[in-house]
Amino acid sequence: MLLDMLPDMPDCLEDVQEWSPKSYQNHFRDSAFAARDLAVEAYDHSPAEYRVPFESTVQQMDQLVLETVSKVSDAINNSQSDKLIELVNAYRPKMEKLIEDCGAIINGARGVAQQQDIDSYFSEEIDESGLDQGAIDDLFN
Repeated sequence: MLLDMLPDMPDCLEDVQEWSPKSYQNHFRDSAFAARDLAVEAYDHSPAEYRVPFESTVQQMDQLVLETVSKVSDAINNSQSDKLIELVNAYRPKMEKLIEDCGAIINGARGVAQQQDIDSYFSEEIDESGLDQGAIDDLFN
């Protein structure tokens, strides 16, 4: 959020520069979350099929923030306000996508249709309009 504020409030740069990556476990250890010990313990036992992509996505988020902080720092220090705005605008959709990916991993959402389901849509009888509405609806679920 602070990165988004930099074009209007470049004096927040020092606060942005103080940020550093933190592990999932340390995030909860440092929080006021009542069940933080349970969250840390549960994470240590989470299946690799979820933990590995989660950690990879978080690592991408951390790298994106660190790279962006470096670039926006240069833009602010060189009084390049247009460049600063460009950097923040380029950062935002990338981070939103990574946050969305993390949310999908955390919540167990799988947005991928199975190949046999897709194949069955093309082998089913199609109504007079030329479309099988059920098959189309299934593709978006």
